[in-house]
Amino acid sequence: MHFEELEALNPRNPSVGLIDAPTPHKVAVLVLVDQYIRAKKAAADAGLEYPAHLRRNFCMLLLKLIQYPDMTFSDLYQLLCSSKYKIDDYHLECFEKVIGNVFSMGLETLFDFCEMQNIEKMLAEQVGVSQFSIVGLYIRRVGVVLERLSFPEMVALHKNICLYYEKGLRSLTTSSRKHNRLESLLIDESDNDTTEEPVLDTETVHMDRNQHCKWSAKQVELFVNQQCNLLENNELRALTPIEMQSKLNEIIRDNPLSAQAYFLGYMNQLRLRDVFGALNALHRAFDRSPMQIMGQSEQKGFQYFSVNLAVLHASFEHRREALNALKECIMLAQECGDKRCLDLANSWYCLLKSKHIDPFEKCIPDVEDIGMIQSLSLAIQFVVMFGAQCGYLPLDLFQMLLKSDEVNSKNSRPQHVSDSLALRSALWCTYGRHEMSALYSQLLLNLKKTWVFGDVSNSESVCKVLSSLALWFNVQGEHQLGVVLLMHARSRFPRYPNAINWMISECHVSIQQAIYRCQWQEASKWCCQLYLLDRNDGTLQRAMVYIAKGYYNEARHILLELQNSAALDVLSQVRVLVLMAYTNMSSSITSTQAIEHLMRASVLSASAYMEYENALIGVLLAEVMLRMGLPQKALQSMKNSMDHIYINGGLYDRANTDFTFVRCLVKAGHDRNIQQQRLRKALPILERAIDSYRKLEAHAKVLDIFVYIAKTFDELGILSERNKYACKFKNYYTENPVPREYLNAIY
Repeated sequence: MHFEELEALNPRNPSVGLIDAPTPHKVAVLVLVDQYIRAKKAAADAGLEYPAHLRRNFCMLLLKLIQYPDMTFSDLYQLLCSSKYKIDDYHLECFEKVIGNVFSMGLETLFDFCEMQNIEKMLAEQVGVSQFSIVGLYIRRVGVVLERLSFPEMVALHKNICLYYEKGLRSLTTSSRKHNRLESLLIDESDNDTTEEPVLDTETVHMDRNQHCKWSAKQVELFVNQQCNLLENNELRALTPIEMQSKLNEIIRDNPLSAQAYFLGYMNQLRLRDVFGALNALHRAFDRSPMQIMGQSEQKGFQYFSVNLAVLHASFEHRREALNALKECIMLAQECGDKRCLDLANSWYCLLKSKHIDPFEKCIPDVEDIGMIQSLSLAIQFVVMFGAQCGYLPLDLFQMLLKSDEVNSKNSRPQHVSDSLALRSALWCTYGRHEMSALYSQLLLNLKKTWVFGDVSNSESVCKVLSSLALWFNVQGEHQLGVVLLMHARSRFPRYPNAINWMISECHVSIQQAIYRCQWQEASKWCCQLYLLDRNDGTLQRAMVYIAKGYYNEARHILLELQNSAALDVLSQVRVLVLMAYTNMSSSITSTQAIEHLMRASVLSASAYMEYENALIGVLLAEVMLRMGLPQKALQSMKNSMDHIYINGGLYDRANTDFTFVRCLVKAGHDRNIQQQRLRKALPILERAIDSYRKLEAHAKVLDIFVYIAKTFDELGILSERNKYACKFKNYYTENPVPREYLNAIY
């Protein structure tokens, strides 16, 4: 604990009750309002109307000056002369004159200005300042405090005003000299000065501000609320971590007992993934919170700090510590009778123990409690996500989402509506309906542009759908569009936890491209990065790389360890079984265990209603039966699976389906003439597959098709066509050389 904080705890410290004492900046604001009223009255006496744009500029300026922290005089003067808040020249001249008189003519001028009679004149209704408005309340509050100051305190205030004014003049003089020196160099760039002002512009508050200029309690509350809201909904528009910490240091220096400032510091450290800094800030907020509660139970409020402590540990995968904090929170909430906190703690407990506790019983709070609408909506979405991972009936899950939409629409919860749309997109993607998933993603992105969702355009749901669309574009061969979306997501969501979504998509995109191009070292590097983000997914992708390289034993060893893991969802289990089948297939030998693994995967995917995964399994079964000499069975399996893949599949899956279908079709011919006719008719299909592989830069697969066509025509005795495609193979191999061991690969 710092010395200033110990001093603040001392009840005899006179500065504790004077946090909102009048400062030179507040007196300057009163002078500015007084001169505005005089200028407006002078214009009315002359029969002129005060310009509307000047009134509007001054009102916006005054709102900024009241809500935001104190400024130095030089910053205030530059703000008055800026293009956005420029005031009337006569108004500015009168303001400079009054401040100069206070500085040069001594204490008497300040006493005359601070008389209550002058304050009452500013609050007169006929001059346009209502005493019940925000400005009126501000003037009344500062005026009352000024009237109660003793003579020594007024002398000290006058001395601070003189220092405030003198230091500001020196700063203005220095800046004007620098401006004149650089004006010739910046003449060409003056037309481009159209940068937008951030939502909370506190850049004018510098560290060299006057030590008597303090953050008031209301200013701290506004700053903390705005920044917390931006960190939650639109982090891109919030202050950067360094700037925010600088402002928080000023606030804590002025308000050592501000628990809100420490809690904002906790959120700032949490987005930087600084566990020790976040824990320290949360402990300090916890220590200072009871000092702000007067006449209430000492236990009140502690349970929410326990919830935040659990969230902190859960964010860093400290499950044991998080569960201990949640147990403490549940006990405190029961002692205080806080049902809302109790339901919140139970929801988090269910989330952390979802593998052992049924969420349908533990997660949904009381529907009749109006205060639990948010928890109810989040609980329903969690149940839907959990049910999809466990293979529940899709109809029931979508009906539950309709219930969530009804609750959110009735209670105006745009954030949860957007989360529901993102969850729908993820559900359709899980069930293999990628076109529907992309449709809901685009719907969410379009709705975010409207007024309905307010300032939540950078929420987690947007990051999820952007990442999903980027992955989908890459699967379709639109690499440039995918890169654009990933770069856009990177710029909008630069930090954890939202950044994990586009980082996972980037890893998947890079791994797939590296596999297509046979760049195994690059693929392994991205697998290591993916492993840090998602352990099971990273292991699965590494096994896929090993299979593509032909290292079946290494892949089988990894998959066996992954198969024994208890943390796999249904989709991951299906993909593990499919990859296990690949490890039992080579270019020359196909084991019967491959069929066993594929049948298990088919039953599991069918029970979880994953039609697209089942279709991919059907194509792989056709490949196995074709290798076992059962072309008719293979062709029938292909016909059952092709529709789902052509409708919802990516470019690579469609090309594989085309190639396998043509091979099954030709092989199923009874004699050489039928095989020849079918091969000639299927050449456009193979050309389409070649174009798809070329677009994905899967050169080994293009060469495999050329080899198959040339060998098949050679077997049929058509030498001219054989030579034609053999020449194509040679030319393409010359342009895109591929090692021989990667040709005719099963994956």
